[in-house]
Amino acid sequence: MNVTLVEINIRPERVAEFLDVFRANHEGALKEPGNLRFDVLQDPEVKTRFFIYEAYKDDEAVLAHKKTPHYLAWRGKARPDDVGAA
Repeated sequence: MNVTLVEINIRPERVAEFLDVFRANHEGALKEPGNLRFDVLQDPEVKTRFFIYEAYKDDEAVLAHKKTPHYLAWRGKARPDDVGAA
């Protein structure tokens, strides 16, 4: 099993855009055969901070996820200062 926790900090003016763009990645990931869990959590105290909890069957499933159209679309729109692993 491969579990990853990602922290994403979004500038206040980009939160709505982030939610729109990330929704397709979230919904697509849940349908992947190797996906065990994919949670998107917004910090209730810091509304610009999100945590993504991903669990995949194995490393191959993670690599497959990173080649999907929904993941590539999200990464293509993300800015380097938006994403950092927790």
